[in-house]
Amino acid sequence: MSEKGTTVSRSLIAFDTDHIKGYVFGTNRLKEIRGASSILDRLNREKTVEIAKVFGAIPIYAHGGSALFIVDSDQAEALGKAVQKLYHEETRGGAWITYAIQEVPDYSAQDIMTAKKLNRNITMADVLNLLRLRLRLAKDSLQMKMPLEDGAQRDDQLAHVALPSHALLCTCESCGVAYTQDLWRDSDEPDDEGRYCRVCIGKREEDREVKKRLRNARKTSLLAKTLWGHILESLGESYLPPTLPVPERPKDFNVFREFTHGKEYLGLIYADANSMGKAFDNLETLQEVKDLAERVDNAVFEAMGHAIRTHVPVQGNTFPFDILLVGGDDIVIVTPADKAIQVAYALAEHFHQSTKKYTLSIGVLLAPVKYPFSLQLELVEEARDAAKKSGAKRARNTSSNDWQEQSRVNFVVVTGNTSLNYEKQYEEMHRKSTANNKNEFYATLRPYTLSDLSWLLDQLKQGNEKRLGRTKLHQLREAILKLNQTTTILESLALLRNWKKEEREFVKQMAQTFDTRMTSRQQKIGTIFPWSLDGKESSEDLTIYRTPLLDFIELYDFVSS
Repeated sequence: MSEKGTTVSRSLIAFDTDHIKGYVFGTNRLKEIRGASSILDRLNREKTVEIAKVFGAIPIYAHGGSALFIVDSDQAEALGKAVQKLYHEETRGGAWITYAIQEVPDYSAQDIMTAKKLNRNITMADVLNLLRLRLRLAKDSLQMKMPLEDGAQRDDQLAHVALPSHALLCTCESCGVAYTQDLWRDSDEPDDEGRYCRVCIGKREEDREVKKRLRNARKTSLLAKTLWGHILESLGESYLPPTLPVPERPKDFNVFREFTHGKEYLGLIYADANSMGKAFDNLETLQEVKDLAERVDNAVFEAMGHAIRTHVPVQGNTFPFDILLVGGDDIVIVTPADKAIQVAYALAEHFHQSTKKYTLSIGVLLAPVKYPFSLQLELVEEARDAAKKSGAKRARNTSSNDWQEQSRVNFVVVTGNTSLNYEKQYEEMHRKSTANNKNEFYATLRPYTLSDLSWLLDQLKQGNEKRLGRTKLHQLREAILKLNQTTTILESLALLRNWKKEEREFVKQMAQTFDTRMTSRQQKIGTIFPWSLDGKESSEDLTIYRTPLLDFIELYDFVSS
């Protein structure tokens, strides 16, 4: 209310950071990725809220790259421009944020947070839906007209914009996009010197500042509101006893070769919550929006902390993992390759336990340490997207609410002949039927439901204990990839005889576990090892065969007990 007693018009203002991945993953270097992630988290959780309070705004939520506030209508536009200016200055033109404003109609409710109906014709759900539409239109409009600043990692424009060249001009040694601004040297690492643009220098300075704070984390509370402060809190005292110094983060990706017992691979994990947009669309009050946003964000950190505590213990004075992006409903983690699948399983399981309702889709990439990070990110995103599509398809085709069926984990192992495209890799493990041959073969069960992945992890543990032999497993892999009924079965049965009886029965039961012969016609089919017959998906005109053995073989060297 104003001094004269008149009602002040209120508005909702929503913010959303543009092209987060383009800014965070604009380079292949770990320091800059971490620095960018830390900058955006601080801007989102802390700085934006501080500015909003100056304008008298009330925060609904502010994390995961997005924010929502209630503010007096005459202050809304100024708040939006102030936050945009903040992002431009703090990221040095590398990241942008879009805002949209929706006025709230006059309402009689005492508390706007719990108001469902604002007047006779309009509900809060209507206002929120209109605000989301305005934000989407604002983002589309900004993308069309926004100029490209020095070092701005806008992935939709980088492929089409080339900087002018000159003998006296030099592009950044890291991003390779913007012009060099200065020579930058890390005081802690004299060898780390180069010419970088202002955006990459800002990311490196942020990473160096976080490094200093971690060294003194036990003495001060400087980390309390930072990204790594939240990460350390999620890990808990059982992981980091308060009497010990905080370990250092990995210097670069090369450090991960020290964590995988001679196998120079790392694991990249990309997790994303399912159907979050639909979940927010169904909410009727601002309080429900606030509660769900906080619930999901807290669950992400809790799941991440649980997964790391359980599977990735500290080695010496170095964290054997790094957090590249976390918040909202996304998690990107790099871990030792032999722990990545277990971490992914723990993430999905604990996230659902924390939210009681929602699920994750996760992509896991096992790649050589020297493999370019940009290619790693592309492959793991494609694997995650395939997991999301598989879970969504399952949800459409069944009335089951089994969360383990909706949570999906997909993985890719990069070898010398691996395609750079996930779909092409998947097609190499699938042979469709022809006009004369009504059979289809799938040499994989990916993407995995959590129940099936739990089974696979148990089989890998037992298989490693039995020492099945890499040569025999590789020969079985080659037989399976022929993807037919004759050569594959004959060669696989011949190989089976080379194992001892106990090992032979173990390998056979893996294929038989997924054999679902539903009809009497299907039950008449004899031995089909290494295939299992998918009786649920097969029909009178088409017989579908699958096997988990290729997945078992690909992960055999990477999954430790």
